Amino acid sequence: MTESHAYHLRPPLPPRSEAIGPSDWSDRGGQTLPFAAVYADLDSGVEALTAAAAATGYQRDAGPSLLFIHADWLAARGELPQLAGFLARITAASTNRLPVLLYRELGVDEAVELARAGLFAALPVPVEEKTWQALLARAQLQAPEAVERQRIRLETDNAARRLQEHRRQIDRDAQHLTDELVDTQKRLEDSNRQLADSIAQLSLLYRFGRELSAARNWDRTLESILANLTTFIGASGAALILRSASGGAYAARQTYRWDETAWDKVVLKLQGQIDAEVAESMLAPGVFHIGAGRGSPRGEGKRIIALPLEHQSVRLGFCLLLMESAAGREAALERFLPFLQAVQLVLSEEVAAAQMLDRMRDIGSFNARVLETVSSGIWVVDETGRTVYCNRAGRRLLTGLPVESDPEIEIVFTLGRGRQQFGIHGEGARLAAERCADLPELLLDARLRLEGMKGVLVGQLFAQGESGFRSDGKIVQPGGESIPVLVQTSSMAGRQRDQRWLVLVVEDLRETKKLAAERSRADRLEGLVEMSATLAHEIRNPLMGLSAQAELLADQLSPTDQRKRYIDLITTEVERINETITRLLDYVRPYEPRFRETSVRELSEACVDLVTPAARKKDIAITLEVVSRGEKTAACRQELDSAQIKQVILNLLLNAVDAAPRGGEVTVRLRQTKAMELVDTDRGTSQLVPGCIVEVTDNGEGVPVAHRDKIFRPFFTTKNSGTGLGLSICRKIVNAHGGEITVRRVRERTRFRVQLPQSPPAGEALKGMETK
Repeated sequence: MTESHAYHLRPPLPPRSEAIGPSDWSDRGGQTLPFAAVYADLDSGVEALTAAAAATGYQRDAGPSLLFIHADWLAARGELPQLAGFLARITAASTNRLPVLLYRELGVDEAVELARAGLFAALPVPVEEKTWQALLARAQLQAPEAVERQRIRLETDNAARRLQEHRRQIDRDAQHLTDELVDTQKRLEDSNRQLADSIAQLSLLYRFGRELSAARNWDRTLESILANLTTFIGASGAALILRSASGGAYAARQTYRWDETAWDKVVLKLQGQIDAEVAESMLAPGVFHIGAGRGSPRGEGKRIIALPLEHQSVRLGFCLLLMESAAGREAALERFLPFLQAVQLVLSEEVAAAQMLDRMRDIGSFNARVLETVSSGIWVVDETGRTVYCNRAGRRLLTGLPVESDPEIEIVFTLGRGRQQFGIHGEGARLAAERCADLPELLLDARLRLEGMKGVLVGQLFAQGESGFRSDGKIVQPGGESIPVLVQTSSMAGRQRDQRWLVLVVEDLRETKKLAAERSRADRLEGLVEMSATLAHEIRNPLMGLSAQAELLADQLSPTDQRKRYIDLITTEVERINETITRLLDYVRPYEPRFRETSVRELSEACVDLVTPAARKKDIAITLEVVSRGEKTAACRQELDSAQIKQVILNLLLNAVDAAPRGGEVTVRLRQTKAMELVDTDRGTSQLVPGCIVEVTDNGEGVPVAHRDKIFRPFFTTKNSGTGLGLSICRKIVNAHGGEITVRRVRERTRFRVQLPQSPPAGEALKGMETK
């Protein structure tokens, strides 16, 4: 039995203490010692401790822990001779453990060997109290030293590993540099072999660029280039395939010894291959081969070298070279690849430059068309005041005549008296001479008048310099009519050196003046409304007093008194005036609808019942129609102010009955819709919303066209009697509901349409909820 009372230790143990010995190693009280870990043998102990050290590494704050070793336990297993090796392994692994051997007998030589192997202390058993306390004190004192030794050992090991890794990396880099040096030497040898060919290639490229830059006849120049290129690389034929415009179809622009009846199929096959399989088809930057297609001789596609011509990522076309064989093609690519890429670059730049020149001509033509379509008049005059250019709007302002459609007359009006410097000859010159006398000049004929500027305007406007000039003025037309205009000027360079031209941009202000007058009228109308509201308030007070006095006077007269009818007349007129004032105040005061769920159909039926007696007097039939797609839509239920909408429908019905002839017809039509178009006047946009549409139509004479834009204005009326506020108040109510009211003449009937959205405007729904 290895365990005995001699090996009992004194509690408490230091923190994180471990042991190699029995699992039930107990203290003097017979309680199992609370070791952090107990290892049954040296092998399991060194394996666990080494693994823990590798996982955690160096920990400065952890400090060492005591590892108690039971000598009798190891002796019973025959492992005691292996203890020195165990201590050396855990010390080398930097396990941060302080081994303590508990023994009965230990020779001096054995103790020295174990101390050299890393034994921290050897305690004979039973352990005395003084010896135990001395061990704990020594462990506490030597803990920092042990931690530092562990740190130095770890850093030394890490440095050794890094040194080995650096040495291996240096060996790899040296081998890599050696390989690169060998490759570089091979490339230099290849470059030296190609140098002679490059000189000849550069000479040919220089000639290509010079011929293309100075070319007057592109067909002849391109044919010469393709011939020289074919001869130089040993090809059997060549072709230049271009597209007429961006996105246009490809076509053979020039060929040399290569007659192909189906160029479109060849190019289509090439384009598809390049776009879909660039990575696989590309032998080198910008050089492709064409695979053989159906019906083509075997290997024909591999004989073609294709140079895509591109400029700023835009595909312009292809330069195709047909070789004698696939082997000849590969040999040509190996020898002339840089040269072919240079040819590709030269052709791409020259083709792009030629197409750019064509586009610039198109842009110039487009700009001329734009100037002809702008609404402002544009003049360009030279230093003498002669017209160099005048657009259509300017000619219309100057002459008051419609735009001419004759191209020759267009030239005369466009160039003005400065036309001779543009070299017009023949019939055009004759026509220009004939029209010259009748063609007015803006400045020389004093057609333009500017505020605050008198005399000849040419010199004064040129004197403004590059800062320009801006002023109101007028253009006097041949008939004597003056057109208000806004004139802005600036200067520009002329065609000749040191020549300056004057640009005049003239804006027709007739519509602007009309809008300003309309705005002024609206402002006056707004002031009139405010004044009317004030007057209505001031008139109502004495009016109420007058009515009260009339009633008192009537009470004092007998029922048979003839003077009572005068009092009744006074009372009636006072009530009529008061009703007019009420309407006026209803229009002026702010209106906030009270929204509640209401049936528009029930409101319409009630209005029809109220108007029916008046309609019967004129033998007018009133019909209520409901476009229904179900029980829910038949009622047209939605959020609105029932009293106010009832007033709108009632007003429209009364107007329709008044407008309809005797024996006529009035129709009220209701329709629920999911897509009703309403215009947002603030944004100028429209949107589709669900809602209800109420239409009131009659077969009367209708509203004159000249009055349709005015009938919703306050105080405008076509009746002999009336205030002109009814329709104005109707529009105010409908607008407050977020809706719209309009009038149209449809198939000999006048139709008033009221559109009411299903949902009230934002913010109005809350107001309605608060009033409930």
